[in-house]
Amino acid sequence: MSKTVIVVDDSKLSRMHVRGIILRNKPDWTVIEAANSTELYGKLDEGDIHIAIIDFNMPGDNGLEAAARLLQAKPDIRVAIITANAQDSVVSGIRALGAAFMPKPLEEEQMARFLAAASLPRRPSSSEGAGGGAG
Repeated sequence: MSKTVIVVDDSKLSRMHVRGIILRNKPDWTVIEAANSTELYGKLDEGDIHIAIIDFNMPGDNGLEAAARLLQAKPDIRVAIITANAQDSVVSGIRALGAAFMPKPLEEEQMARFLAAASLPRRPSSSEGAGGGAG
């Protein structure tokens, strides 16, 4: 089944790199791009976006803030955050959102695994509405 992925990064070169990885692994998928969180929010109503791959360091809302806002609007979207910042506070913040952490430099194999997992149906939550998670 074809999916739509949005790649959010203020670097055009980085967006092109991620787009290439996605299309090599999932050639029938649609990839759209946004240069920052404002563009991301504006594109949410343009179509059904299934997966978001968001850079952490961007002007305006950083990747964590953008992902949190995105997940509030579309809780079923799958999210990965790409960053070279592997500090515990950043990684734990990403995981607390239920997003995937993708370290830079981005490895194609890791992205391929994320895309494969993101293409599977979500398992229903057994504790609907319960917040928090295991640590």
